[in-house]
Amino acid sequence: MTLKHRGILRLGYVRLAVDDLDAARAFARDDLGLVEHRTGIDPDGVERSYLRTWREGYAFSYVLERGTPGLVEIGLQVREQDDLHEAADRVEQTGVTVDWAGQDKVLLDLGASISFTVPAGPQLRLYSEALVTGPVVGYNSPHWNVPKQLRATSAPMNLGHVGFTTPDTEAVVNFLTVVLDFGVSELITTDDGEQTLSALLFRSNYGQDLAIFPGSEPRLHHVAFLQYDDATILRDVTWMREAGAEIDLWGPTRQSYGRTMSVHFKDPCGIRYELFAGGRFSELHPAFQPVRWTESNLDKALSFYDSIDNPDFLKPCL
Repeated sequence: MTLKHRGILRLGYVRLAVDDLDAARAFARDDLGLVEHRTGIDPDGVERSYLRTWREGYAFSYVLERGTPGLVEIGLQVREQDDLHEAADRVEQTGVTVDWAGQDKVLLDLGASISFTVPAGPQLRLYSEALVTGPVVGYNSPHWNVPKQLRATSAPMNLGHVGFTTPDTEAVVNFLTVVLDFGVSELITTDDGEQTLSALLFRSNYGQDLAIFPGSEPRLHHVAFLQYDDATILRDVTWMREAGAEIDLWGPTRQSYGRTMSVHFKDPCGIRYELFAGGRFSELHPAFQPVRWTESNLDKALSFYDSIDNPDFLKPCL
């Protein structure tokens, strides 16, 4: 008998709408160093760019489209079609409407999927099948060196996580943990511990697939890509500054919340990116306990080296 990891396996993609697709696409490709799988006008009449990192095996993990700026949806991959039906049943039992879509109907090279909006949160799309193209260096004895054409860019390794804001963090965390079986790796509460302000949720072993921040409405906070090590982050911030990106006030810093070395910055369209190295190991086991932070320790949690007030960091970007 084989024991399967059922349900959601991983964060599959992030899909954003921007008013200046040309600028966002150019930055993602030429400065951030993502690989473009395809670009053009899809059958639904929307112009899109499908991108991924050079190490990722699926055709895309990041989709930019022309439209009113905002977070369109977050894609989460499940193991098989039966998981879609099970997830749909569980979501519908909460009173949330689930929409089904066939292969290539929503995004090209994406299989059948379901979508729904998390109460007080973003739209999620679950799917089991997507086109596999393989990493740029291939599967046959790859050297795993950054491809030459990307060596003047940051060229991150993988999509790491996506952050979004919500007016009700506790409601979103409850839905994701109870209905979709996410785990909580870290959280920030009020000093009395009575209210959850922020949380890092996971289905993989990397500690965070979704990062939740407080806000007036569900909006994008940031898109994060994994890098090789701390030294790479210092190199990247130099290149991002040269490219004209708006570097966050804290600059490259150690984020104890999530245990990463990170730098946050914005592209010409206002998309906040994070490049990070490190992270925490997590596991979906009942004995796993989240790390807890309180509001009075917020500065140490978000930027260990600083005591600078940085309220803009908690604001959404799109």
